[in-house]
Amino acid sequence: MRPFGISWKRWPASGIDMSIFLFNGFLLLGFVVATVPDVMVLGSPSQIVDRDSSVKRCRYKRDYSLLEARCSNLELEEIPINLKADIQVLDATVNRLRELTNDSLLPYKNLQYIYLADNFIQNIEEAAFANQHYLQVLDLTKNGCDNLPKSLFQLPRLRTLYLDYNKLTDSVFKVSVSSPLSILQLAKNKLTKIPDIDVQPTLMRLNLSDNAIVSISSEDIAPFCSLEVLDFSRNPIKFGEGCECHALKAWLKLRRIQVKPYSFNCSDWSSENAARCANVQFSNRTLELYDNCLAVIQQKLETEKARSVWIMVVSCVSVFIVCVFVALFCVHKRNRRRRRKQKQQQQQQLAANNANTELLNSNLTPGNS
Repeated sequence: MRPFGISWKRWPASGIDMSIFLFNGFLLLGFVVATVPDVMVLGSPSQIVDRDSSVKRCRYKRDYSLLEARCSNLELEEIPINLKADIQVLDATVNRLRELTNDSLLPYKNLQYIYLADNFIQNIEEAAFANQHYLQVLDLTKNGCDNLPKSLFQLPRLRTLYLDYNKLTDSVFKVSVSSPLSILQLAKNKLTKIPDIDVQPTLMRLNLSDNAIVSISSEDIAPFCSLEVLDFSRNPIKFGEGCECHALKAWLKLRRIQVKPYSFNCSDWSSENAARCANVQFSNRTLELYDNCLAVIQQKLETEKARSVWIMVVSCVSVFIVCVFVALFCVHKRNRRRRRKQKQQQQQQLAANNANTELLNSNLTPGNS
């Protein structure tokens, strides 16, 4: 009996056909694998490398109305150039960046915060930050920088600069600094003295810990007349037999600067020296630098005050002009309304006169009694 009408004689032939079909399928699969070696085979992960894969992996987030591109921990070797052009925050920390060229940040001209910590950046070209006119915070912590572009210190809005754990030396800071720096972090570098960056009226926090600074005096920090926190801990600082140490402590106390280490002792080599340093006097150069810093602040205040006065004057003049315009407009509108009303009255009077004339003429017509 042949169940379901299947011939037993044809079954072996069907098995041969199936074997041929499978064999041809494997040949086709082998051909595809041989010609396109990077395709996904049997559910294995694709090995095709997309040129824009790094860009696609960057995530976007909006915090406090700022558009942020988060590209951290992506093993990037360069900053992606195809991110959204209007990003304001760039987080490219913990990657493999080795340099910043003049074109690295060129597409992004609205950046306010740039975080590049924990990379391998050693070379930064001179114009790398030239177009970052809105940059406020830059973090280059834990890189291999031994030099910085001078244009970095000319950015008009840069207020916070993190440069900890690099290889910066004193020569890096032989530059004019016009940026309104408020926080400058320089821990774990190769500095041997306080950075000579001239008068900095906006600087409030300066971290110089874990460097190779051997001396510090009140004259070194006098140009920072707004300084509130100074950290020079873990430096091989040695004070001589003079009154430099006492002068420094007196200056820090006078200017109410919080210092780290929180206390340091001044060695008095003799009772005579201790008595002489009890009424320490600051050098003329120290007072001059401090006064210059205060003068810059005062000049800025006067400039802002003058600007505010001009803004007030311009605003008052603008309001006066607007009021005059509104008054003239109201007078013009009232006169126009009055003329329209007079015209309507004249038309009505004329219509009434015409009606009276027609009535009179009709009464004078023959045949009317």
